Amino acid sequence: MSNVLTGKPQLNRFVNRRLILDKIRRDGQISRAELAKQTAIRPPTVSAVVKDLISEGLVEDIGTGETSGGRAPRMIALSRNQPLAIGFEMSETGILAGLCDLSGKLSTKYKIPFSPLPPEQAIDELYKIGSKLIQDAGITWQALHGVGVALPGHLNISEGSVRWSSPFNWRDVPFKKLCEDRWGVTTDLVNDSLAGGMAAHLIETSQTVENLVFLYLRFQDTTHGVVGLGTGIIINGEPYHGEFGAAGEITTPVTHPLVHAEKAGHSFNTVESLTNAVQSGDPSAQAALESVGNEISTLVQHIVNLLEPGILMIGSDAPVLCEILLEQLRKILEEQSLAYEAGKTQVVASTLGEYGVVRGAIVPTLQRVFRIPQWS
Repeated sequence: MSNVLTGKPQLNRFVNRRLILDKIRRDGQISRAELAKQTAIRPPTVSAVVKDLISEGLVEDIGTGETSGGRAPRMIALSRNQPLAIGFEMSETGILAGLCDLSGKLSTKYKIPFSPLPPEQAIDELYKIGSKLIQDAGITWQALHGVGVALPGHLNISEGSVRWSSPFNWRDVPFKKLCEDRWGVTTDLVNDSLAGGMAAHLIETSQTVENLVFLYLRFQDTTHGVVGLGTGIIINGEPYHGEFGAAGEITTPVTHPLVHAEKAGHSFNTVESLTNAVQSGDPSAQAALESVGNEISTLVQHIVNLLEPGILMIGSDAPVLCEILLEQLRKILEEQSLAYEAGKTQVVASTLGEYGVVRGAIVPTLQRVFRIPQWS
């Protein structure tokens, strides 16, 4: 069936459906009367659209709401029991996967260690994990609205190909096609750091913000002796890829805190042991992390001064270390950054947790379901 809108009534239905469904998504729960009031759509039209959304399984009636007098309103919300998409995050050391619902929340998650493989073998691993997730949920691949895969590297989003991924040593891989041939579901390929930014902008941020930078810090991969860094940049409400598709890549090395600690004569074998030591007040561990904060602060100041985003959100695969670093970075910005003082960029920690990038990978699927204009 054609997706082209051919006349005003059809266009009106499309716009009304999109406005109503997106309002339900943003509010969590709302009454039909309040929907009509806030969208300025006639009540009969709201009722008709909601009826269609319920029949499609996207929205459900959740009972009566509070009232200050008179008849209690019937409340509606996104369907809580409909799995929507599978998101994957691939790195040099592991694969994270999650089955997400219509709100972008994880209903099931899974994690396995992983070492780089040729593309076809890597996709086989994703298929095994995805099959376990959907089997546990009692559904099939065909019941999904989409699959998202986030991975590091220089990607061609429009073609769904990996131009170059240094961690995996992949070049010119038609990844989207290989995935769709494997499991038969529309699949989106997203840069891992950009996926974090997409999740922050569409799922996590409650306020309206047009310009956002998501800075992702990877501590768990200790093989190279540096903290992995990447940014997801949202400008004017859309992801910024750059002229050639590689915007957001950071090549400035930041020494890993384990290396800082070792140079000072204190050995922590794992990120977990370092984290425990920092939390217990170990001076050497705290000094190692502070050294990382000093190195990152210059990068953060450049981001704020150059782009002046409304929000600079920092996420990490080690949330405890991220929270501690955040306080240090805020202090440095307040002392040294004129743009931060003038523009009042909010510097916040991501609350999406370890699976934030997984949730960002399914943002393109959410956009299709809610008929939000697709980010290019």
